[in-house]
This record gives sequence, structure tokens and C-alpha cells, in this order.
Amino acid sequence: MAGLKENTAGQIIILSGFAICLSLIALAILVNQAMITGYYSSNAALEFPKHQIKDITSQTRENSVSIAELALRLNQSNNQSIEENYRSLFSQYDRQMRKIYAVHGEEISLTLDDMNLTAAGMNISAQSTVWVNITYNNGMTYYASRPEIIEVGT
Repeated sequence: MAGLKENTAGQIIILSGFAICLSLIALAILVNQAMITGYYSSNAALEFPKHQIKDITSQTRENSVSIAELALRLNQSNNQSIEENYRSLFSQYDRQMRKIYAVHGEEISLTLDDMNLTAAGMNISAQSTVWVNITYNNGMTYYASRPEIIEVGT
């Protein structure tokens, strides 16, 4: 028994095994943190509502052209100007879009900034433009496009 207490040659092997074990644990923790960081950063990029913003912008562009044509037709049947009809129809469109997106917990705002509508006979002229401010907020992302210039002429 006395010979086992005095023999210290195996302690270095045990100590180096312990050091290797601790370094492998530290390396595993670092690799795990790198994977988690990559997951969260890629997940944050996916949460950006680019498709909703793109849909709002494209719908507003399409409906602005339709509203301009409808405002021209209404101008022929009532005493209001094309601009007054356009503002009235666009505010109705804004209210409808707000209600649709409010159901999903998102807030949007569509406001007219400026408009240059000129009618040539029965059509809106080709250089007619409408400037629209589009804002979007879903609680995590705030987006504002000021102004979005939309050509409504044919």
C-alpha cells in the first residue's frame, strides 16, 4: 500500500484528461451558442413583414388607378371636381384597408399628400400622378413610405 501512495506518475495523465474534458465541454457550449445565435438572427429576418408591405403598396397602386377612373366617371354625373371625388373615394379605400388589417392586429394608414389629376376628354391624362403616404405598424415593425408616387394616367 505504501508503494501506491508514493507513485505519482498517473496523476499527470488524469490531470491532462480532465483538461481535455473541460475544453471539449467549453467547445460544445460555444458551438451551441453559435447555432442559437444563427437561428435567432435568421428568424428575425423572416419576421419582417415585407410581403404585407409589398401587398399594401401594390394594392394601393392598382386601386389608385381604379379610383381615378371612377372619379372621372363620377365627375360627369355630379357637381364635384375630379380631385374632390378622388379624395372622397380614396378616404373610403383607406377606411376599408384599415378595417381589413385591424382584424389581423396590424395598423395601416393611407393618406393623400398631393395630386396632379388632369382629364383629357373621357380619360385621365398620362402625366397624372398621386402622392400617397403609406404607414404600416404591426407592433414590432414600423414602416413608412413618404411619399409613394403613383401614376394614375392611362
